[in-house]
Amino acid sequence: MDHSVSKRQFACQHPGCNATYRRKEHLSRHEAQHNQRQPFHCSICGHDFGRSDTLRRHVRRNHKINEPIRRVRQACANCRGMKSRCEGGAPCSECLRRKIFCSLMNQDEVAGAESSDKWIHRTPTLPPNSSFSSQLHCNEKERQALQLYFELFHPHWPFIHQGSFNVLSETPLLLQAMVAIGLWVSGEQSAQSVAIDLHKMLNVAILQQKDRWDASVAENACSSCTWRIPTYQAILLHIIFSMIHKGDVHVGLDLRPTLPSADTDLLESLVLSCKRLGMFYYPNMLARFQEDELPSYVWVSIEEVKRFDLALYKVWKTLGNRVNRKRGATGVASQGLEAAELQFPLPKNDPLWNAITKHEWLAAITEDVEYNKLRDTREDEWISKSAEPLRAVEYQHFTE
Repeated sequence: MDHSVSKRQFACQHPGCNATYRRKEHLSRHEAQHNQRQPFHCSICGHDFGRSDTLRRHVRRNHKINEPIRRVRQACANCRGMKSRCEGGAPCSECLRRKIFCSLMNQDEVAGAESSDKWIHRTPTLPPNSSFSSQLHCNEKERQALQLYFELFHPHWPFIHQGSFNVLSETPLLLQAMVAIGLWVSGEQSAQSVAIDLHKMLNVAILQQKDRWDASVAENACSSCTWRIPTYQAILLHIIFSMIHKGDVHVGLDLRPTLPSADTDLLESLVLSCKRLGMFYYPNMLARFQEDELPSYVWVSIEEVKRFDLALYKVWKTLGNRVNRKRGATGVASQGLEAAELQFPLPKNDPLWNAITKHEWLAAITEDVEYNKLRDTREDEWISKSAEPLRAVEYQHFTE
């Protein structure tokens, strides 16, 4: 042992480092790593290295992995916390597999982003014109994508409530669908390329979770079952992305877009799931809440379902009923989605729906919102009973 130590006479003087070397030039190269930028990151344990061959040797010796490891700039926050392998960036395949939101930011960083001027009825908010834009230290593309989603896309498809949107508590599929659209509407070629890749990854994740959300094939699906609204919102955004991405959509002679068969099947499953869950029937919306629940929470939740239903109806009609009419679990072919099936009142009070700050909310709130009227079905106001049911499609927030 003494003979072995004597051969390693060049020791590193960096605090906490016990490395020793037989040759001085090896020690010099090692010590330089303590003071220089370490661009090669181990996506498994988080250690940084100054050279790619050092990273490869580290991975072989410590993690027993022989395949080459891609150079990454930064592992995501979840993989860093779990010390699991990450290919870098967001979303990573590991987070998609674990069905969690993938981001380069951590919980502590996000905690400082809450604004005192935000009103809360279910969760803290994270709108693009809040302190999120300036205080949240996250991936720049993610931040810009969410901001562009609300600025450019949301006015045309306002079925996600901006005032209560919270990046920490929303469904991962929904967040990543929003990021994909935000990247696409940026118009930047590099961002759109990332959006297409994310769109493909989301398609895999949606199909992997199909047994959880697809009520069209569930034996006991009914109105009292769970309504996976955020997941359905994500799927609808995913389908809309296919429509606005020119490479995936063809236009027929009637100038109506036609989706690829995989997306038409997805849309069919989504529509039939909503039907079997009774999501187009206003009394079912009311029945999901109690009289003692926070009125603002109840109002927003019901409005969100109504606006989602209208957006889904618009997508269906835009495609000209070209979706494959497959048979569901009942063995009965789907009849699509007609205006006569929209058994609920039109969305109302746009200023309140668009309110982000507490001041905006208080300025727009009306007496009917302050009290739960869960027994008032307002049947006379249902779209299905209107003399002009198609006016729902012409509703100002759902027109191009």
